[in-house]
Amino acid sequence: MLKLSATVLLCLLMIGCAAKSSHQLTGQARAAISPAEVVVFSEPPQQYSEIAIVTATSGGSITPANKGKTADVLNWLKAEAAALGANGIILTSLEEDVEMDRVPTTTGTQSSHNNVTKFYQIAQATAVYVE
Repeated sequence: MLKLSATVLLCLLMIGCAAKSSHQLTGQARAAISPAEVVVFSEPPQQYSEIAIVTATSGGSITPANKGKTADVLNWLKAEAAALGANGIILTSLEEDVEMDRVPTTTGTQSSHNNVTKFYQIAQATAVYVE
């Protein structure tokens, strides 16, 4: 029964942790494009127009430095930028955040709380249109 409770807890943690993205306009938005057309830059390109600051946060994971979460966050940034017509993002930060949650658990007739550590990837980029 304990294994079943742990499995259910793990599934709930994974399902309830969706990624989020947002933006703050700093320039003129353009017609939306496909996220596949958005290029990720680590350094600013030669000529570009700034459109927005985009931010994305992954869902929680019980493992640190999860490469899948990093890919998810970058894809969310690209999708947010593409919706604004940006054909590039200049990555300005990629960090990991750690959070402790108290999760209620029940085994038979007893209920208690377990501490669960969740790791999040947080990224920020400047959405740009490269001329």
